Amino acid sequence: MKYISSISVDISSNDVETNPVVNEKIERELQVEFSKLGVKSTISNVTGDDIVISSFLSEDKIELVNKIVFKLLHKHAEGFEDLNGVSNTPEDAGEGVSYAIAKTNSEYGDSIIVSFDTYCGESFVNNAALFVEEIGQKFGYDTSTSVSKYPKEIPGIGYSGATTDDPVVIITLKNVNDLSKIAGLIYGGLLGFENVYFVEKGSPTNILPPGVIYTMSAFLNGNSIDLYPGIKRKNYLP
Repeated sequence: MKYISSISVDISSNDVETNPVVNEKIERELQVEFSKLGVKSTISNVTGDDIVISSFLSEDKIELVNKIVFKLLHKHAEGFEDLNGVSNTPEDAGEGVSYAIAKTNSEYGDSIIVSFDTYCGESFVNNAALFVEEIGQKFGYDTSTSVSKYPKEIPGIGYSGATTDDPVVIITLKNVNDLSKIAGLIYGGLLGFENVYFVEKGSPTNILPPGVIYTMSAFLNGNSIDLYPGIKRKNYLP
C-alpha cells in the first residue's frame, strides 16, 4: 500500500510569511535525501508562515521519512515553536506540527493538499478544514486531516498537541479526472465561510484579522501544482 503524508509547520521568524531562501534549501535537500529511498517529496504548499512537505511513499518508509523531514526542519528553522511543541508523550504535547496521512491506490499518488494558516482565526479554522475533509470522504479515494480533539501521533517522531492550529487536509483521488471537480467543490464550499480566503502559493497572511487563508495544490507523482491560477482563470477572477 502506498500513502501520501503531509507535514505542515511554521519554522518562520515571523507570523506572516516564510523565507524563500530557507524553502529553497529544504526543497533541494528533500530531493537529495529521498531520491536514494525511492520516495517522492516536495514542498507542496506555502501558506502564510507555514510550509507543507508532502511525500508519496510506501508504508515501510513512513517513520524514516518523518524522521528525515524533522531533521531537515530543525536544521533550517528560523523559529522553533511548532517543532518544540512535539513531544515523546501525548501528555506533554503542545501546539506543534500538523500531520496527515492518507492511502492512495494511484500509480502516481494523485491527490489534493489543502493547507490553512490563521491570524486570530483559531476558533473557526478547524471547521473549514473538516468541511474539506467531508468533501474528500464523499468524492475522493481516501482523506485525512490533522484536526484532532486529542494529541496526534506522528510516527517515528512523537505527538503533536490537540491545540495545534493551521491544519492540513489530504484528499487522494480515485481518478485524476476527479481533480477539477473536487477542487471546484472545495473552492465553492469555502466561499460560504466568513473570513476564509483562497490565496496563491507563497502568499503572506495579508488579511484583516481575525481570518484564515488557504492554499490548494495538486500533488501528482511527487510534483506540486498550485491550483490557484487554474481556478482563478476558470472562474474569471481578477
